[in-house]
Amino acid sequence: MLREIQDKAFDLCLTDPPYGIGFDRENTSMSCGMRKDGSQRKYNAWSCPAPVGYATKDWDVKPDNFDDIFRISKQQILWGGNYFPLPISGSWIVWDKGVVMPTLSKCELAWCSKGEHIEIYRYLWAGFRKEKPEERYHPTQKPLDLFVWCLLNYSSPGDFIVDPYCGSGTTALACHRTGRRFLCIDKDEEYIRIAQQRYADEIAQQSLFGENQDGAQNTSEGRGTACNSASPKAAQESLDLGL
Repeated sequence: MLREIQDKAFDLCLTDPPYGIGFDRENTSMSCGMRKDGSQRKYNAWSCPAPVGYATKDWDVKPDNFDDIFRISKQQILWGGNYFPLPISGSWIVWDKGVVMPTLSKCELAWCSKGEHIEIYRYLWAGFRKEKPEERYHPTQKPLDLFVWCLLNYSSPGDFIVDPYCGSGTTALACHRTGRRFLCIDKDEEYIRIAQQRYADEIAQQSLFGENQDGAQNTSEGRGTACNSASPKAAQESLDLGL
């Protein structure tokens, strides 16, 4: 689908692409501390009890469409940028997740095309320990507040945002809250349906208040589309699956 989009159609690409490290499998093992004998204790991360069971998928394959991402967007924020051979940049976002276990990463990194400095965003997101309650639908789901912060600091109201790997739709929700237009794309039909439902719930909740986090009125201009990458068909003001 990206190849059908004209050059520089979007002001910003905000996305969390798959890293190719196996997080789409139920059997993904993560550390769960040390035993008394010094050996590593493991558990099957995504088969543990969770709000939504993470089924075995095939989405965690490193993308090969970065050329198109750079072509269709004027600026980019690429989470997991440390996993990819991206151009040298002096601008990064360091997300401090508040992790205390010594065997897990304390931070995640986002490569940024805009700016020449490093920003640190602190937000607790460590298993069941979270800054605030938020249901997780995807193994690598990012907090909604993190993406809201990204948009408020790296884009302007009314900007057109694209997310080619939208997963459970966090980018769509953040765009709605900040008055940005968006196009969200994913190849997985199940996650598209989850994103549709999350967005519908967000619209219903936000309509009770009438203002988003930038103080702009919630109108259709802040809405956008999400579709399956198999087709460019999408509705203008709702999250629809294009088949």
